[in-house]
Amino acid sequence: MKMSIVAMMIGMTSVFAKEPHVDDAVVKYYAEYMSVDDSLLCTPELYAAIDEWIGTPYRYGRSDKKGTDCSGFVYNIFRLLCGEELPRSTSGILRVIQSKPVSELKEGDLVFFDYRGRTNSHVGIYLQNGWFVHASAVNGVTLNNIYTSYYTKHFSKGGSLKQGELRELILQARGSCEELPPLEPLISIGIRHIEPSTQH
Repeated sequence: MKMSIVAMMIGMTSVFAKEPHVDDAVVKYYAEYMSVDDSLLCTPELYAAIDEWIGTPYRYGRSDKKGTDCSGFVYNIFRLLCGEELPRSTSGILRVIQSKPVSELKEGDLVFFDYRGRTNSHVGIYLQNGWFVHASAVNGVTLNNIYTSYYTKHFSKGGSLKQGELRELILQARGSCEELPPLEPLISIGIRHIEPSTQH
């Protein structure tokens, strides 16, 4: 069975930590996967969180690790990292986004795609170097690159939450830990390898 690089320490409980532990290995793994220097990954908590979800199958209307759709995945990541309760639908999330050019996208921004004649019907989280993480209908939660021909064709827009960029929201949230859901302590126990995929 594939193991994630992050998991709960047995016998420990926690509220949202001011400095949640993220093993350097998770950052290095995703940096290498995306062909960027690990110093450029400025939100290590994001990579620890998505690593827990990599490989989760796609299930429309669900939002747990037994199955999730694209908006459910995004909802869970933002709720965990900064306590933001995003709308549960892609169209709802779009309404709370400040659009920006693709060249200005930053780690933690959101990216939207058009599928099957439906505008902005799919959402993912932008990472680095064109890479984004999303719940693919074919491959489940995985990483893909906007600059591949398939995703360039379907890319619609990107942007950050109107409240601010993800890194800013995480830092703000750490000042009010009692308002956030519990964040389990993290420990390195293996690597959840990403299966290559090229389509939605």
